[in-house]
Amino acid sequence: MHADDSLSFRSYGCTGHGHRHAHVQLVLPLHGMLELEVEGRGGWLDPQRAAFVAPGALHVQQAQGRNRFLIVDCDASRLDDAQLEAGLQRPFFVLPPAARHLLSYVEQAAEGRAQLARALTRQVLPLLLDAVLAQGRQRRDGRLQALCERIRLAPGQDWSLARMANEAGFGLTALHAAFRRELDCSPVQWLQRQRLEWAQQRIAEGLLPLARIAQQAGYSDQSALTRAMRRELGITPGRYRRQLQA
Repeated sequence: MHADDSLSFRSYGCTGHGHRHAHVQLVLPLHGMLELEVEGRGGWLDPQRAAFVAPGALHVQQAQGRNRFLIVDCDASRLDDAQLEAGLQRPFFVLPPAARHLLSYVEQAAEGRAQLARALTRQVLPLLLDAVLAQGRQRRDGRLQALCERIRLAPGQDWSLARMANEAGFGLTALHAAFRRELDCSPVQWLQRQRLEWAQQRIAEGLLPLARIAQQAGYSDQSALTRAMRRELGITPGRYRRQLQA
């Protein structure tokens, strides 16, 4: 572990000030939501969505209500130039399941126990960084990368496995293998995450009815979107929007 690495728990209020620092910072959600702007790019953090703050990036945050985040500060030398650039260009990302499990473990184990928290920093931080930054590593298969970009642009379309395989030039078995190897999930799981993230962004904008958002995101109806958000985020679309508007 680098000498500058640290792990801390923080909660945020309704006011913040812009600041920069020379190290990498991961803002990882435990409870509640946080509005964050990084170099002019704004977004919301919640139990599924985290942020990467690159060295020197100007950022400011504010929150309403109860919230708690795990903040990981680490030396920039842990990352290569491609990872740092990717983090600067796309500061917001869906937290990988492996990292979410680690976050839950760290929070439960270190609550109110400073010595254990320090020990966990030494033991868990490398695993946590690896789980979070795995998505930033360059994909080895350009066909899969191109397919994922097309899906991100229109996740609500009918992305059947057959269509995914055909557009990427894979057979069905090779499609599953590529997703498992490079994204650590099945094609269907990855598509579901993109649809939920797209729906969250539209809900936060507050411009469309929830039923329309559900339809455009690829859900059969608003109830299906509600079930997905409850399962993944522990909150309904209506409550999510009300908290953001508050």
